[in-house]
Amino acid sequence: FITMNPGYAGRQELPENLKSLFRGVTMMVPDREIIMKVKLTACGYKDASLLAKKFNVLYALCEEQLSKQAHYDFGLRNILAVLRTAGSSKRNEVEKAEQELLMRTLRDMNLSKYVSEDVPLFMSLLDDLFPGLRAEKQKHKEVEGAIAQAVKDMGLQYHEEWVLKVVQVYEMCLVRHSIMHVGPSGVGKSRIVETLHKSLMLVKADQNLPPMVGQPHRELRMNPKAITAPQMFGCLDVIANEWTEGIFAQLWRKANKDRKNFTWLMLDGPVDAIWIENLNTVMDDNRILTLANNDRIPMLRPNVTLGFEVEDLRNASPATVSRAGVIFISELDLGFMPYVRTWLASQSAKGFAELLEPLFSEKMDAIIEFVRNECRSRMQCSTIALMTSMCNLIDGLLKDLAPSDNGASFDQTGVERVFMYTTCWSVAGILETDDRTKFDAFLRTMFHGMPEVEGTDTIYEYTIDAAKMSWVHWGERIPDWAYTGTELAVDFPKLVIPTIDSARTLYNLERTSAMNRAVLLVGGPGTAKTSSILQVLAKQDPTTTMFKKISMSGASTPLIFQKTIEGSIEKRQGKTFGPPGGKNMIVFVDDISMPQINNWGDQPTLEILRQLVEQGGLYNLQKPGEIMQIVDLLVVGCMLHPGGGKQDIPNRAKRHFHVMNVTLPSMTSIQMIFGRLVALMYPEDGGLDAELLAMSGKLVELTVNVWESTKAKMLPTPAKFHYIFNLRDLSRVFHGIFMCNASTVKDEHTLLALWKHEAMRVFSDRLVNADDKKWFEDTVNNALVETCGSSKASKLKGDVSFVDFLQPPGEDPESGEELPAPKLYEPAGSVDVVKGVITSYMKKFNESNKLHSMDLVLFEDAMLHFMRVSRLLAMPRGNALLVGVGGSGK
Repeated sequence: FITMNPGYAGRQELPENLKSLFRGVTMMVPDREIIMKVKLTACGYKDASLLAKKFNVLYALCEEQLSKQAHYDFGLRNILAVLRTAGSSKRNEVEKAEQELLMRTLRDMNLSKYVSEDVPLFMSLLDDLFPGLRAEKQKHKEVEGAIAQAVKDMGLQYHEEWVLKVVQVYEMCLVRHSIMHVGPSGVGKSRIVETLHKSLMLVKADQNLPPMVGQPHRELRMNPKAITAPQMFGCLDVIANEWTEGIFAQLWRKANKDRKNFTWLMLDGPVDAIWIENLNTVMDDNRILTLANNDRIPMLRPNVTLGFEVEDLRNASPATVSRAGVIFISELDLGFMPYVRTWLASQSAKGFAELLEPLFSEKMDAIIEFVRNECRSRMQCSTIALMTSMCNLIDGLLKDLAPSDNGASFDQTGVERVFMYTTCWSVAGILETDDRTKFDAFLRTMFHGMPEVEGTDTIYEYTIDAAKMSWVHWGERIPDWAYTGTELAVDFPKLVIPTIDSARTLYNLERTSAMNRAVLLVGGPGTAKTSSILQVLAKQDPTTTMFKKISMSGASTPLIFQKTIEGSIEKRQGKTFGPPGGKNMIVFVDDISMPQINNWGDQPTLEILRQLVEQGGLYNLQKPGEIMQIVDLLVVGCMLHPGGGKQDIPNRAKRHFHVMNVTLPSMTSIQMIFGRLVALMYPEDGGLDAELLAMSGKLVELTVNVWESTKAKMLPTPAKFHYIFNLRDLSRVFHGIFMCNASTVKDEHTLLALWKHEAMRVFSDRLVNADDKKWFEDTVNNALVETCGSSKASKLKGDVSFVDFLQPPGEDPESGEELPAPKLYEPAGSVDVVKGVITSYMKKFNESNKLHSMDLVLFEDAMLHFMRVSRLLAMPRGNALLVGVGGSGK
């Protein structure tokens, strides 16, 4: 016999030559009512005909009227699970009315999987079919009492709706051997299983209770998407005919051999139709894992339960959903207050916690609603992730503000200030500058202790002073900076000038990472995300902390990531690994969102990263089934804003990071940065021309105006995908200006010509057609007229070029050998002069390279491109991307 259902993902059609050898039989959808009637009669229900009719009508109405969710299933497997429970209810309570028993079973078995919007509709359908009936919920006295005790022992909050989910998981595992916990990240899916294990171990074993109660429970957890299918199940080497066992297969053997413990095998990762279809025989009534080497490993029931923890089931086939019992946990079941109360209970300063609690319970809902609805977050984060980040940041802030008493001495105003500051850098830390101004105005309607601001400043420009617990402007906290190098053009790419933006990013980064929480910086290109993290890493004490930098790309795979991590750790004891020398290690993952998204919409490379951050370990690929626990490791990352062709990262990975948006520096900061550098190049006490000095002071404003106009007008389109002008382009203009020695720039006219040349190179060279180039040249000329008047601007009409290869080669006075020509960046003069120099270099090249000799015709456009490329190659970190049609001579 072959049974198959070829109509959906993960299934394949049989080949025609095989199909022709079998007689095809189509299975029809059976009459469910007859099945229900027979089963109910077998369980001892006298009124089976009427009850079967009601049952059938209810499921038909549910299929038609409830919302279409991927995890809803009203098929035969679900019906059989309900009938099994109805039978056990009848046997336990023989005297109870049959209508009440079935109604209670239908309600309790189905409510667990509905999303909150469908619950009222389902309840009203039940009311219509069983009018006037109000059935008490089935009681599990011993287990429910133990759950309350377990919640208390674990230091959690007894939250009714969430505890109900724990009971529902318990009820489900009595009738199903595979269970799916479905719900968004941060709703307590893993904690539900943990709580249930603890509570089942607290109850005394009894003949009248199910076999799993009162027994020792253990959990084996793995992420199936962090590895490939052969690594999960095993692979057969075709040539050597050798079988290599996979990780899941090994864990499955281990679990099914263990008769002492009750083992829960939790698969914690996104579902796709490939790996989950391989578990079909495990999840249905066969309960056997079939491997490619013909091994068949049966499931040891009731000792083994297979669990799945997933965010959604968008890729699961109907066959998969019907095979597992589904428990849906929504964000509304838990909310964020239980987590906050548990965190407040852990605070050593009880007075501080008491003052903070009403701020969370009374103000936080309104704040989150405002950020969600009135502002545009640069990244979507779950509420619980924002709260975790905020509580962590408060802990980190207390270490800095009140290391001795953890905030016990704070009054109401001090606590409010800590609350406001941390709200801004966690809940509202993912906003851009415009929305931050809105958020500042909103906070002023809620709190009276806000800082007095001037101009365009907001609360984001202020921090808390430890001594007085008062607001202090970030401008007062900027460290001093002085240039210690000798050649500005060479050192330019490595210079980091502290500003308000960098100072506050570094401070918040340090506070959060000190609490061992992973940090993720998001921001546009050129906002100093990478350099901020590298500054924090450079500050670490090398005797206790080391760091590892990993750059992700579209080609990054889980295996490459795992090998990189394994190469930086050593064995400590047993199965525990850590960085060498007993140190801590910070792993900096640059461009964390770059790994490729597969056909199912998952990023396997980030699933293994999540496993590392969440479970603190990786599976050993050499010894399948063995996990390497990795300690003393902290992950920090940075990425571009998601959207517009740029990827996001999975929500379940994002939850473990404190996400902060890094905004573009304010105009004040930009003018301060480049103003200081221009002043270094053209110092007032350098004996320079007065007009030249005056003009050098206007360069920053002039450049910023042109940059802003270009950014607003020249937007990227599919044909002009490279029209992206960010802060790096602004700095490239100044980098070019600094390549020209102050001794070469004799007067104001040369300086303006140099500035125009650099602006044309950085911006105009990127433009693809004559209209765009014409617009840019007009913009530059208009800016020059506004800054220095029409008479001076008119002298700068037309193209001026600067090159560094015009100087003749030198000669060694002793040996008479020719020395390399000195590189002096200077005005090029006429085209003929440049042509003569290039031709002479070409002749030299042809004399020394007979095989590769070149005979180029140097027309004007070719020479202009030659000068542009040679300028880029002369700059440190000067990279070029040549965009053009084929055959244009790139």
